[in-house]
Amino acid sequence: MDKENQRIVKKIKEKYKNENVEDRTSRWVLGTIKYQYDFGYIIGSGALNEERAYKEKFKELNSDEQKYLIETCSNAYKPFKKYLLVYVCYLFGAFYENCKRNNLEFSFSGIFLKKQLKNLFKMIERFYKKPDKEANIWMPMFDGLFDKKDLDLNKNFFLAHFPPLENKHLESIVNWFLDNRKTNQSIKNVFDTARNYFHLEVDKNSPFKKITSENDWEGTMRFSIDGDTKKYENTTLNSILPLRFTYYMLASKNLRSLNESYLNSKPKARIWQIEKLIASIIQNGPDLKMQVNQFSET
Repeated sequence: MDKENQRIVKKIKEKYKNENVEDRTSRWVLGTIKYQYDFGYIIGSGALNEERAYKEKFKELNSDEQKYLIETCSNAYKPFKKYLLVYVCYLFGAFYENCKRNNLEFSFSGIFLKKQLKNLFKMIERFYKKPDKEANIWMPMFDGLFDKKDLDLNKNFFLAHFPPLENKHLESIVNWFLDNRKTNQSIKNVFDTARNYFHLEVDKNSPFKKITSENDWEGTMRFSIDGDTKKYENTTLNSILPLRFTYYMLASKNLRSLNESYLNSKPKARIWQIEKLIASIIQNGPDLKMQVNQFSET
């Protein structure tokens, strides 16, 4: 690892060395989802292609391609909104694994899980309203892209994950999760896959941790591995797909089952009711794509 990469790794470690378990989990969840936004949409569109579209090169493009890039990037946040139940299960799985690693108790109780959801949304709110632009999940090169200061491409990602939920909405989601976590296969898949992924990210003996510790960006993008079903029974990690696209895989494969469960399953051990706002969020908006087309592919 060269001196510049050593400096970056050291700075990140120093910045987050005292981060608590809840914030570490929330930041990981947001970071791994934002990877899909950053690379599948903004970078995937070709907007940062230094030979064609980035900075001064953008002005040399024809008006149709300029319009395509601006509209594609400006609307990139919209598909992420309806995956609310996916990232809730994803958060709970990651936090379960983090608690286990730190010998902390994880409670399958409404009060405990609602606290984790509130912590996630508080972090999202901070990034949306008063962002830490030195955080490792903020992409400075997106700010002012296309020489426009009002696109807010970083902030839009957090907006997509900041629905106006009240306490009754959080209780509805948590009670739905608790009532169905043992019987709904998609809940189990997302939960255990998040656990498996988080383990690979932070365990010192993980082959993926070795790559990230070296700040090998290309290596992290290529890395893939099959899920460890001995430790994580319902993990769906698959070496066919790069690990960094795990959230996309979980979201695309489990959205329908999770949404149908929330909208149609009858309460069992717990009393909960469908909230109209949640029903609206999870049923509206475009589907997530692994990668958007570049203008030349349209």
